[in-house]
Amino acid sequence: MPERPAPLVLVTTPPGGQPFGSHAAIAADGQRLLAADLSRRLGRLGAAVAPLASVAPPDGTPFHWGRWFVDAVRRAMDDAPGSVDAIGYAGGSSLSLLADEALDDLLSPVPGEVVANNRFSADAFVVAGDLDAALAALEACDNDNVAPRRLNDAGFAWRDLGTAPWARFDVDTTLDLALLRLASRLRGMRTLGPAVAGYLEMARLPGDRRLEVPHLERIGAVMRDRAGELVVAGRVPVTTWQELETETACRVRCFVEERGMRSARGGEQRPRSLLAALMGRASPAELVEELARLGDAVVLDTRVLMAALVGSADAAAWPPEEERFASDFGDHGRIGTGWLRELTEAAVGASVPFLLGGHALVSDGLRLMVAAAWQGH
Repeated sequence: MPERPAPLVLVTTPPGGQPFGSHAAIAADGQRLLAADLSRRLGRLGAAVAPLASVAPPDGTPFHWGRWFVDAVRRAMDDAPGSVDAIGYAGGSSLSLLADEALDDLLSPVPGEVVANNRFSADAFVVAGDLDAALAALEACDNDNVAPRRLNDAGFAWRDLGTAPWARFDVDTTLDLALLRLASRLRGMRTLGPAVAGYLEMARLPGDRRLEVPHLERIGAVMRDRAGELVVAGRVPVTTWQELETETACRVRCFVEERGMRSARGGEQRPRSLLAALMGRASPAELVEELARLGDAVVLDTRVLMAALVGSADAAAWPPEEERFASDFGDHGRIGTGWLRELTEAAVGASVPFLLGGHALVSDGLRLMVAAAWQGH
């Protein structure tokens, strides 16, 4: 391997305090194991790794990612035994399906370059060169997703690893853990670390349910059916849309809304959604009925609806984490937000299978489901 700057990478870990046995606690426990596994992988590839504990800002104080991250970087650099030539960031539950060769590419920027898993909406990046300039650019970032773009604006060239298989898969929710468990059963996927793999098999959702993707078999049957029609709505990437068009037998009706809503410049763009507007003019149950009439199965990114309804891409303004995660599994009894409870209950009782989730579902999650449909899972 050619000589390169030695990167110092800060890896996030989720906060604790979730009620035992809740959807949120199961997700956080899985994320902690993923962060530990990613840290070991980065260390084996030559990076110096420092933990980056998630913190809740004081009441009434908006969280600012850039100030939090740069403060942590400066402390980590002070503690580093030698000089630091490159700095990086990784969401602890990202990159779990990325091959080590591609992970090594992430750690290999040349001076004056930033390498990211997704340059327009990053979960992980490493930058080398003028670190003072890099930290100044990063300190102005409201969230991690915009970091590569801000570094590029500051004069750093950027390299995107988004074309590497599964570079953009990230675990934010309990459903994402179920998708990761599905991935572990597919041919040709990276083998997960034993602690992560064991947890995915052991974990139980409320009601003693396993980490399984709801309606997987029924949606897979639609994907294999030349007479079937799949409805997909939300932040669907072009690569996923293309794969649905070429790798499924069914017709695909796709509503693409609010891609990159968290990385809009300065957070100035208010999220908007035609489906949210339709729901507002009618009701959540009527939205479910309308979508059900359009196809034989529906995959819906509900976070676009949440963002549009409250006018913010900040998840702190959405229904609580536990309610979001419970909705993904149709667990409407744990939801206190009226419209989300109605939407979830209607989806559970719909005439066609509904799968609700977030960005991972309508991006790499759908690709995993396509593979599962043809591999017999």
